[in-house]
This record gives sequence, structure tokens and C-alpha cells, in this order.
Amino acid sequence: MKWSDIKKGLADWFAKLFLVIGILATIGGFVYTCCRDKENTTPPVESNKIDSIIKENDKLIIEVENLDSIKDAKVIEVKSLDNDSTLRLFYQLIGK
Repeated sequence: MKWSDIKKGLADWFAKLFLVIGILATIGGFVYTCCRDKENTTPPVESNKIDSIIKENDKLIIEVENLDSIKDAKVIEVKSLDNDSTLRLFYQLIGK
């Protein structure tokens, strides 16, 4: 056995070893990335539920603001009434 044959055999062996390590590292990295993405994602159902709650909340806020503006208009209307109008309004309320 010559020294050059031994060096060639070792070089082939190390080349195969590094190739196997590289393939294993690539597969391991791919599996790690896939598993990590699954853990960090939230189900889309939760997002839709939160969005619908926010929309309902906004709708209620708009309704309250509308009621406030109607109430303010009624207060201004009542403040501007004179005595005769106040009596008519009182009788209308009693009649209902």
C-alpha cells in the first residue's frame, strides 16, 4: 500500500462524511423551520372572531354617538320652548 493511496482513501472518506453532515444539517434546518412556523401562527378563526368583535364595538360606539346627538338636539329644542310650547309638549307626552 502506497502513501498516496492512503491519502486518496482518506480524502474520499472525508468528502463523503462532509456530504452526509451537510445533507443532515439541511434536513434538520428544514424540519426546525417548519415546526417553528407552526408554533408561532395563530389560527385564522381567532383573528376573524377578534375582527368581528371590533366591528361590533365600533357599531355600538356609532349608535351611542347618534343617540347623544339626538339627545343634545332634544335638549336644545326643550330649552328654546316658551311656556305655551312647553304645555303643548307636556300634553303630547301625556297623550302618548
